[in-house]
Amino acid sequence: MTTQDTDPTAEFRKNQSWLYDSKAGGYVRKTAISLLTLLIGSFILFPLYWMVVTAFKTTSEIQQIPPTVFPNDFSFEGFRLVIESSIQAGGYAGLVQDLLGITVTSAIDINLLGLVLSSLKVAVGAGVIAVVLGTGASYVLSRRDFRGKNLLMSLLLASLMFPGTAIMVPEWELISYLGLFNTHLALVLIYGAMTAPFVVWLMKGFFDDFPDSILEASRIDQCTPFETFWYVLVPMARNSLIASFIFAFLLAWNELVFALTLLDNSKFTVPPGLLTFVQGFNTQWNVVAAASIIVSIPVLAGLAYIQRYFVQGLTGGAIKG
Repeated sequence: MTTQDTDPTAEFRKNQSWLYDSKAGGYVRKTAISLLTLLIGSFILFPLYWMVVTAFKTTSEIQQIPPTVFPNDFSFEGFRLVIESSIQAGGYAGLVQDLLGITVTSAIDINLLGLVLSSLKVAVGAGVIAVVLGTGASYVLSRRDFRGKNLLMSLLLASLMFPGTAIMVPEWELISYLGLFNTHLALVLIYGAMTAPFVVWLMKGFFDDFPDSILEASRIDQCTPFETFWYVLVPMARNSLIASFIFAFLLAWNELVFALTLLDNSKFTVPPGLLTFVQGFNTQWNVVAAASIIVSIPVLAGLAYIQRYFVQGLTGGAIKG
């Protein structure tokens, strides 16, 4: 009896594709992918680029038609006006004159430093509330079985699908009833409640995949459920907690509608505060762009430092084993 040797690549050679199995096709695919990536990247990054170049243009150059893609003459006029406005509105003009002998006067009366501090206070507070409440709830939902558990998880997921403006009227009435109108605490509570369901779903994935052997070891050491949660699970969930906090922080930092509705000018956060730089037909767009860059620096610096925790936290519950 004889056996016939077969070539394992014969079937592959019969079904070759020029696009995927030839050197010329590989060049075409790489070129197409590169061009598509460049196109998408340009679409995403061009608004940021335009904001930066506008901040370094003079008012007269901004008004040119057609507009210039790159500043002809770099100008720091926008940054100067923003800084002078913040010094004057913040009440530091006298201090600057005493220390540096410089008289600061500005036609714009907006305290950018105050806006940043208000946003930081609201965003940090909302992040802490969302992480504390969401983490505790996710631990219970992950490690305890009770009637209505699946329904509760579905309701939490459904709450993420509703736009914030859909609950604007009842939120406004509730805040007014509680006497929290025009306070940062109102925004902290609203933003924390809006982001807590996301934290629940993110952290539940982590707790579901947590090794049971570690929990059993803590029970052998006579740890209470709270001690197991606080001293065992929380330290090991650091990356996921940081990712949850960043998500809540960014939502609170960028949210406009609630802040514009529930606060007045004296308590504005960054998003509604930047709108006050827009003054109809007299808007100085280099000032608006410069203010936008300045308020972005704290967030960009913080995210650059903790971005690795953010990526690890988002994928922490995605892989089992």
